[in-house]
Amino acid sequence: MLNDINFQELFTDLGLDSTVKGGNLVCPFCGKHAFREYHDNGVARCHACGWAGNAINLVEQVEGVDEVKVILMRMHLSDVESDARRSWYEAIRKLAKDLDFLAQARAYFAFYKSDRMGASYYQNQCGYSRSHFSRVLNGQFERVSPKAWNEIVAFLRRSLNVDQLRKDMMTGSTYWLEDIKDKELLRECVNKFR
Repeated sequence: MLNDINFQELFTDLGLDSTVKGGNLVCPFCGKHAFREYHDNGVARCHACGWAGNAINLVEQVEGVDEVKVILMRMHLSDVESDARRSWYEAIRKLAKDLDFLAQARAYFAFYKSDRMGASYYQNQCGYSRSHFSRVLNGQFERVSPKAWNEIVAFLRRSLNVDQLRKDMMTGSTYWLEDIKDKELLRECVNKFR
């Protein structure tokens, strides 16, 4: 199965230099044209720096991502690849929208300070503990279960009139969409809520 992977295509997919010179690729670790793939057993070796391994080892060291998903995508299973990408981007968008909404919910509770419209009223109505509710409200996704996150966010979306808040405060709605910069944090968040 790993014998079917073409390292030149894998290099292209990973964004590495995929030019061949003298039958060798440019090694991603030392930068010399000494990286040779061996089709009979599915491994590759750099004769300059000594790196050797299969496609899984290469992807793991270059990108540090879940190698099984990447290898499935490299096996030309286009449905898996497009579904994985689509679900990844959908999960990113969903998380960004949730965080954006929660930022607006915090503004809602700060702007409308009353017993009927305060956070404690909605916390009692949603059925979760105060700590769970406040963690979700503050965007602390790593400290609650995906089920609690989804249920509390869905409850707040049904209960709060954020459009009225935007009109009252004259604010936009893209606070978090541009604010998530750390790829590792984003990957961790998205994988948790897929």
